[in-house]
Amino acid sequence: MKFVSLNPAKAHLRTPWLPYAMGFFGLFLLNTALSSFILYRYDPGPNDENLPILVPTVLVGSAFFFGRIIGALLQPVVGYYSDQVQGHWGKRRPFLAVSILPMVCSFALLFNPIVIETSLGNSLYLVSLLCIFYFAFTLYQVPYLAWLPELAPKDQQRVTLSSWLAISSLAATVVGATGTPWLSDRYGFGVMTMAIGFVSLGALLLPLLTPERVAKPSKRVPLLVSLKASWQNSSFRPYVLGVAAAWISMSILSVCTVFFVTALLQKDISFSGLISILILGGAAFGMLGVKSLVKRVGKKRTFQFSMLWSGVGVILMALLPLWLGRAIPLWSVLIPLGSLGLGSFFVLPNAMMPDVVEQDLKLGQSAQAVYFGSRGLFVELSTGLGTLIAGLLLSLGKTAIHPLGVQLSLVTAGGFAFISAGLLMAYPISR
Repeated sequence: MKFVSLNPAKAHLRTPWLPYAMGFFGLFLLNTALSSFILYRYDPGPNDENLPILVPTVLVGSAFFFGRIIGALLQPVVGYYSDQVQGHWGKRRPFLAVSILPMVCSFALLFNPIVIETSLGNSLYLVSLLCIFYFAFTLYQVPYLAWLPELAPKDQQRVTLSSWLAISSLAATVVGATGTPWLSDRYGFGVMTMAIGFVSLGALLLPLLTPERVAKPSKRVPLLVSLKASWQNSSFRPYVLGVAAAWISMSILSVCTVFFVTALLQKDISFSGLISILILGGAAFGMLGVKSLVKRVGKKRTFQFSMLWSGVGVILMALLPLWLGRAIPLWSVLIPLGSLGLGSFFVLPNAMMPDVVEQDLKLGQSAQAVYFGSRGLFVELSTGLGTLIAGLLLSLGKTAIHPLGVQLSLVTAGGFAFISAGLLMAYPISR
């Protein structure tokens, strides 16, 4: 078979990175809308719109965790078959193509249950559709990310393309975190899912326009052998555990943003969009310094410092309302400042992964997607665990009268950010 020729020195000029990066926009738009608003959709608590409780908070968190476990367990399997499959469309694009419609349709159905009352049927409905969504999400995400090192073969190109993905995901997170509550409040859940779904559909289709190298199939290695080799990689273990702890922190923060607004700032839910913009605006400013900081101290230390900064920022979100009050102008300064460290969270994990794969002397590039799938296993479990933790803690109080659950959730998110920085101390790659 024939390779598509790429000059690594000029790959960034000849490779259509923009269509590829837009796929991340679609993924993050759907995932942000789902993870940030699904708990409110099924258990809004006391609210002015008289929205009913469809499934109690603890069960929503448990269902979300179960759905992500299903997706997590499938990540290494999808990665393995993505490495093995070869055809006219390449290794990655076939998986992307078959996953898009199930992902978008299950997202829309999740926010529009048939029965609008508390029932066992709604619990089963929620679990079933979450499993479908995260199965399709996995089919898309793992081959998509495993494609990155092929499009950016040089180290600095990987940081640059990872920055493109970070910008794409930040933009999607802003749109999802602000547009989801606004559209739902103004037009209802049906219009919200149509708008978010159609935009995501277009973005998820764009990477299919990106040319992919078609190579001769490599020697087939059994799945368990591939997984064992990835775990034996001394660089992979601290890397994936550190990233997993960071995802627990971020998933708790994502769930708690709405309740931070309603319980701690005592504002209307519509302000949650503004707070999300402030958080992501701080992350965007933080991204501006990532590349130069990486050149000075390396990816590892940059990521560690960022997680420490983020941990402090999240904990202060829980405590400062007690002393500084609830004035939005004040928080408009404090929240972006505390969120600067999130810039590295969006950029560096994807830029660090090719470095980890290169340390595998046995399988190397032939198991590239397996590594992304193995990381995905930990990330999905961590995200689900973060949502479960948030659901349990929020049950202790998520209103202005009883805000203890919100405060404990944010402090816990900060603690996991510190744990992430600590775990990365054992990561051996300095560049």
